[in-house]
Amino acid sequence: MRHDFGRPAWPGVTAALAAIVLALLMVLYAAQTARADEEPEFQGQVVGGKAVPNGKYPFVVALLDTRNGRSAYQQQFCGGTLIGRSSVLTAAHCVEGLPARPLRVAVGRTKLNSQQGQLRRVSRISVHPRYDSRRNFGYDAAVLKLNKPVSGVKPIRLSGRKQDFLENPGRRATVAGWGNTTVQPPEGGNRVSYPDRMREVRVPLVADRRGKAVYGKDYLPRIMVATYAPGRGVCWGDSGGPLFSRAGGAHWQVGITSFGAGCGAKGYPQVYTEVNAFAIKSFINRAARQ
Repeated sequence: MRHDFGRPAWPGVTAALAAIVLALLMVLYAAQTARADEEPEFQGQVVGGKAVPNGKYPFVVALLDTRNGRSAYQQQFCGGTLIGRSSVLTAAHCVEGLPARPLRVAVGRTKLNSQQGQLRRVSRISVHPRYDSRRNFGYDAAVLKLNKPVSGVKPIRLSGRKQDFLENPGRRATVAGWGNTTVQPPEGGNRVSYPDRMREVRVPLVADRRGKAVYGKDYLPRIMVATYAPGRGVCWGDSGGPLFSRAGGAHWQVGITSFGAGCGAKGYPQVYTEVNAFAIKSFINRAARQ
Protein backbone atom coordinates (compact mmCIF):
# COMPACT_ATOMS: atom_id res chain seq x y z
CA MET A 1 0.00 0.00 0.00
CA ARG A 2 1.37 3.39 -1.05
CA HIS A 3 0.50 6.49 0.92
CA ASP A 4 1.83 9.91 1.76
CA PHE A 5 3.34 10.68 5.16
CA GLY A 6 1.03 13.58 5.93
CA ARG A 7 -1.49 13.81 8.74
CA PRO A 8 -4.43 14.17 8.36
CA ALA A 9 -5.32 13.08 4.81
CA TRP A 10 -6.65 15.99 2.76
CA PRO A 11 -9.06 15.84 -0.20
CA GLY A 12 -7.98 15.63 -3.83
CA VAL A 13 -6.87 12.01 -4.19
CA THR A 14 -7.87 10.08 -7.29
CA ALA A 15 -10.49 7.43 -7.71
CA ALA A 16 -7.64 5.04 -8.50
CA LEU A 17 -6.50 5.54 -4.91
CA ALA A 18 -9.97 5.46 -3.36
CA ALA A 19 -9.55 2.07 -1.75
CA ILE A 20 -6.22 3.13 -0.26
CA VAL A 21 -7.66 6.36 1.04
CA LEU A 22 -10.66 4.65 2.61
CA ALA A 23 -8.43 2.37 4.65
CA LEU A 24 -6.03 5.18 5.53
CA LEU A 25 -8.77 7.53 6.66
CA MET A 26 -9.72 5.08 9.37
CA VAL A 27 -6.12 4.76 10.52
CA LEU A 28 -5.33 8.45 10.29
CA TYR A 29 -8.53 9.51 12.01
CA ALA A 30 -7.67 7.22 14.89
CA ALA A 31 -4.15 8.66 14.90
CA GLN A 32 -5.44 12.24 14.99
CA THR A 33 -7.79 11.43 17.86
CA ALA A 34 -4.99 9.70 19.77
CA ARG A 35 -2.73 12.69 19.28
CA ALA A 36 -5.34 15.08 20.56
CA ASP A 37 -6.34 13.08 23.62
CA GLU A 38 -3.27 11.18 24.82
CA GLU A 39 -0.15 12.36 26.58
CA PRO A 40 2.90 12.30 24.28
CA GLU A 41 5.24 9.37 24.69
CA PHE A 42 9.01 9.83 24.69
CA GLN A 43 10.40 6.65 23.16
CA GLY A 44 13.41 8.08 21.32
CA GLN A 45 12.11 7.53 17.79
CA VAL A 46 10.98 9.11 14.48
CA VAL A 47 10.65 5.51 13.64
CA GLY A 48 13.72 3.96 15.19
CA GLY A 49 15.39 7.30 15.90
CA LYS A 50 16.17 9.57 18.82
CA ALA A 51 15.06 12.80 20.43
CA VAL A 52 16.55 16.05 19.09
CA PRO A 53 18.15 18.49 21.59
CA ASN A 54 16.71 22.01 21.66
CA GLY A 55 17.98 24.15 18.80
CA LYS A 56 19.85 21.44 16.89
CA TYR A 57 17.87 21.83 13.65
CA PRO A 58 16.20 25.26 13.79
CA PHE A 59 15.57 25.17 10.03
CA VAL A 60 13.12 22.25 10.41
CA VAL A 61 9.64 23.74 10.83
CA ALA A 62 6.29 22.41 12.02
CA LEU A 63 3.19 23.15 9.95
CA LEU A 64 0.17 23.79 12.16
CA ASP A 65 -3.54 23.95 11.33
CA THR A 66 -5.32 26.00 13.98
CA ARG A 67 -8.60 24.21 13.20
CA ASN A 68 -7.24 20.94 14.62
CA GLY A 69 -7.14 21.82 18.31
CA ARG A 70 -5.86 24.37 20.80
CA SER A 71 -2.24 23.25 21.20
CA ALA A 72 0.61 23.02 18.70
CA TYR A 73 0.86 19.31 19.53
CA GLN A 74 -2.71 18.82 18.29
CA GLN A 75 -2.35 21.18 15.34
CA GLN A 76 0.87 19.79 13.80
CA PHE A 77 0.17 17.84 10.60
CA CYS A 78 3.27 18.16 8.38
CA GLY A 79 6.84 19.40 8.41
CA GLY A 80 8.91 21.72 6.26
CA THR A 81 12.15 23.67 6.08
CA LEU A 82 13.09 27.31 6.23
CA ILE A 83 14.81 28.05 2.88
CA GLY A 84 14.80 31.85 3.16
CA ARG A 85 13.90 34.44 5.76
CA SER A 86 10.27 34.36 4.59
CA SER A 87 10.06 31.11 2.59
CA VAL A 88 9.30 27.55 3.71
CA LEU A 89 9.60 24.41 1.60
CA THR A 90 7.17 21.53 2.13
CA ALA A 91 5.31 18.82 0.20
CA ALA A 92 2.49 19.75 -2.17
CA HIS A 93 0.21 17.05 -0.74
CA CYS A 94 0.45 18.74 2.68
CA VAL A 95 -1.15 21.98 1.52
CA GLU A 96 -3.06 21.14 -1.65
CA GLY A 97 -6.51 22.68 -1.38
CA LEU A 98 -5.84 24.25 2.02
CA PRO A 99 -6.56 27.91 2.77
CA ALA A 100 -3.63 29.93 4.06
CA ARG A 101 -5.57 31.69 6.81
CA PRO A 102 -5.68 28.89 9.47
CA LEU A 103 -2.09 27.77 8.86
CA ARG A 104 0.82 28.62 11.11
CA VAL A 105 4.52 27.84 10.79
CA ALA A 106 6.58 27.21 13.94
CA VAL A 107 10.24 27.98 13.18
CA GLY A 108 13.08 27.08 15.54
CA ARG A 109 10.82 24.98 17.75
CA THR A 110 12.02 21.54 18.86
CA LYS A 111 9.25 20.84 21.39
CA LEU A 112 5.78 21.49 19.96
CA ASN A 113 4.06 22.47 23.20
CA SER A 114 6.50 25.22 24.11
CA GLN A 115 7.16 28.88 23.39
CA GLN A 116 10.39 28.10 21.52
CA GLY A 117 11.19 29.84 18.27
CA GLN A 118 9.00 32.07 16.16
CA LEU A 119 5.42 31.59 14.97
CA ARG A 120 4.40 32.94 11.58
CA ARG A 121 1.25 33.10 9.51
CA VAL A 122 1.18 32.00 5.86
CA SER A 123 0.49 34.72 3.30
CA ARG A 124 0.70 32.63 0.12
CA ILE A 125 0.86 28.97 -0.90
CA SER A 126 2.59 27.99 -4.16
CA VAL A 127 2.16 24.37 -5.28
CA HIS A 128 4.28 22.94 -8.11
CA PRO A 129 2.19 23.46 -11.28
CA ARG A 130 2.80 19.87 -12.41
CA TYR A 131 1.68 18.26 -9.15
CA ASP A 132 -1.51 16.25 -9.73
CA SER A 133 -2.69 14.12 -6.83
CA ARG A 134 -5.17 12.39 -9.13
CA ARG A 135 -2.23 10.68 -10.82
CA ASN A 136 0.66 10.17 -8.39
CA PHE A 137 3.05 11.99 -6.04
CA GLY A 138 5.22 13.42 -8.81
CA TYR A 139 6.36 17.03 -8.34
CA ASP A 140 5.36 16.87 -4.68
CA ALA A 141 6.72 20.29 -3.67
CA ALA A 142 5.24 23.55 -2.39
CA VAL A 143 6.59 26.86 -1.09
CA LEU A 144 4.90 28.87 1.64
CA LYS A 145 5.49 32.60 1.97
CA LEU A 146 5.42 33.86 5.54
CA ASN A 147 3.65 37.04 6.60
CA LYS A 148 6.90 38.44 7.98
CA PRO A 149 10.56 37.37 7.86
CA VAL A 150 12.15 35.08 10.43
CA SER A 151 15.16 36.46 12.29
CA GLY A 152 18.18 34.69 13.73
CA VAL A 153 17.62 31.31 12.02
CA LYS A 154 19.96 30.18 9.25
CA PRO A 155 17.98 28.60 6.39
CA ILE A 156 18.96 25.17 5.14
CA ARG A 157 20.79 25.07 1.81
CA LEU A 158 19.24 23.33 -1.19
CA SER A 159 21.33 20.62 -2.82
CA GLY A 160 22.75 21.46 -6.26
CA ARG A 161 24.90 19.73 -8.85
CA LYS A 162 28.00 20.02 -6.68
CA GLN A 163 26.13 18.03 -4.02
CA ASP A 164 25.15 15.15 -6.32
CA PHE A 165 27.37 12.86 -4.23
CA LEU A 166 24.94 13.26 -1.33
CA GLU A 167 22.48 11.10 -3.30
CA ASN A 168 24.88 8.21 -3.87
CA PRO A 169 23.38 4.83 -2.91
CA GLY A 170 24.64 3.76 0.50
CA ARG A 171 25.28 7.29 1.71
CA ARG A 172 23.41 8.13 4.90
CA ALA A 173 21.18 11.15 5.36
CA THR A 174 19.02 12.47 8.20
CA VAL A 175 15.25 12.81 8.45
CA ALA A 176 13.60 14.77 11.26
CA GLY A 177 10.09 15.62 12.35
CA TRP A 178 7.19 15.04 14.71
CA GLY A 179 5.58 12.07 12.95
CA ASN A 180 4.39 8.75 14.31
CA THR A 181 7.16 6.83 16.10
CA THR A 182 5.96 3.23 15.67
CA VAL A 183 6.79 0.89 12.79
CA GLN A 184 3.78 0.37 10.51
CA PRO A 185 3.13 -2.47 8.04
CA PRO A 186 2.23 -1.54 4.44
CA GLU A 187 -1.49 -1.84 5.17
CA GLY A 188 -1.20 0.33 8.31
CA GLY A 189 -3.21 -0.28 11.45
CA ASN A 190 -0.59 -0.68 14.16
CA ARG A 191 -0.76 1.41 17.33
CA VAL A 192 0.49 4.95 16.78
CA SER A 193 2.38 7.34 19.05
CA TYR A 194 3.15 10.97 18.25
CA PRO A 195 5.98 12.82 20.02
CA ASP A 196 5.96 16.33 21.43
CA ARG A 197 9.71 16.65 20.82
CA MET A 198 11.26 16.45 17.36
CA ARG A 199 12.91 13.13 16.43
CA GLU A 200 15.69 12.33 14.00
CA VAL A 201 17.09 9.20 12.39
CA ARG A 202 19.79 8.48 9.82
CA VAL A 203 18.85 6.35 6.83
CA PRO A 204 20.81 5.13 3.78
CA LEU A 205 19.87 6.18 0.26
CA VAL A 206 19.20 3.44 -2.28
CA ALA A 207 19.42 3.26 -6.07
CA ASP A 208 16.46 4.43 -8.14
CA ARG A 209 15.95 0.88 -9.39
CA ARG A 210 15.00 -0.13 -5.84
CA GLY A 211 12.21 2.44 -5.71
CA LYS A 212 11.09 1.58 -9.24
CA ALA A 213 10.97 -2.15 -8.46
CA VAL A 214 8.59 -1.57 -5.54
CA TYR A 215 6.42 1.33 -6.70
CA GLY A 216 6.51 0.88 -10.48
CA LYS A 217 5.16 3.84 -12.46
CA ASP A 218 4.57 5.80 -9.23
CA TYR A 219 8.33 6.13 -8.76
CA LEU A 220 9.82 8.77 -11.08
CA PRO A 221 13.64 8.52 -11.02
CA ARG A 222 14.16 11.99 -12.55
CA ILE A 223 12.48 13.77 -9.66
CA MET A 224 12.60 11.34 -6.74
CA VAL A 225 15.12 9.74 -4.38
CA ALA A 226 14.56 6.85 -1.98
CA THR A 227 15.88 5.50 1.31
CA TYR A 228 15.52 2.06 2.85
CA ALA A 229 16.14 0.98 6.43
CA PRO A 230 13.80 -1.60 8.01
CA GLY A 231 12.58 -0.32 11.38
CA ARG A 232 13.75 3.25 10.69
CA GLY A 233 12.46 6.26 8.77
CA VAL A 234 9.62 8.70 8.40
CA CYS A 235 5.93 8.15 9.11
CA TRP A 236 2.58 9.95 9.24
CA GLY A 237 3.10 13.56 10.24
CA ASP A 238 6.60 13.77 8.73
CA SER A 239 5.44 14.72 5.21
CA GLY A 240 7.06 17.85 3.83
CA GLY A 241 10.02 17.57 6.18
CA PRO A 242 13.60 17.26 4.94
CA LEU A 243 15.97 14.50 3.97
CA PHE A 244 19.29 16.25 4.55
CA SER A 245 23.05 15.77 4.94
CA ARG A 246 25.93 17.76 6.34
CA ALA A 247 28.84 18.54 4.03
CA GLY A 248 31.40 21.34 3.95
CA GLY A 249 30.21 22.70 7.27
CA ALA A 250 26.61 23.20 6.09
CA HIS A 251 23.32 21.29 6.06
CA TRP A 252 22.06 20.47 2.57
CA GLN A 253 18.50 19.39 1.81
CA VAL A 254 18.41 16.45 -0.58
CA GLY A 255 14.73 15.56 -0.51
CA ILE A 256 11.21 16.45 0.65
CA THR A 257 9.41 13.65 2.50
CA SER A 258 6.68 12.41 0.16
CA PHE A 259 5.31 8.84 0.22
CA GLY A 260 5.86 5.16 0.91
CA ALA A 261 4.17 1.95 2.00
CA GLY A 262 4.11 1.54 5.76
CA CYS A 263 6.65 3.15 8.07
CA GLY A 264 9.98 1.37 8.37
CA ALA A 265 8.30 -1.67 6.78
CA LYS A 266 10.58 -4.44 5.54
CA GLY A 267 10.88 -4.43 1.75
CA TYR A 268 9.41 -0.96 1.21
CA PRO A 269 11.64 2.08 0.53
CA GLN A 270 10.52 5.57 1.50
CA VAL A 271 10.35 8.18 -1.24
CA TYR A 272 11.26 11.88 -1.32
CA THR A 273 10.93 14.62 -3.92
CA GLU A 274 14.44 15.28 -5.25
CA VAL A 275 15.36 18.89 -4.50
CA ASN A 276 18.27 18.80 -6.95
CA ALA A 277 16.09 17.86 -9.95
CA PHE A 278 15.86 20.77 -12.41
CA ALA A 279 12.05 20.72 -12.56
CA ILE A 280 11.88 20.87 -8.77
CA LYS A 281 14.72 23.28 -8.01
CA SER A 282 13.62 25.81 -10.63
CA PHE A 283 10.08 25.85 -9.19
CA ILE A 284 11.40 26.32 -5.64
CA ASN A 285 13.62 29.22 -6.67
CA ARG A 286 10.84 30.96 -8.59
CA ALA A 287 8.29 30.58 -5.82
CA ALA A 288 10.75 31.75 -3.14
CA ARG A 289 11.53 34.92 -5.13
CA GLN A 290 7.87 35.94 -5.46
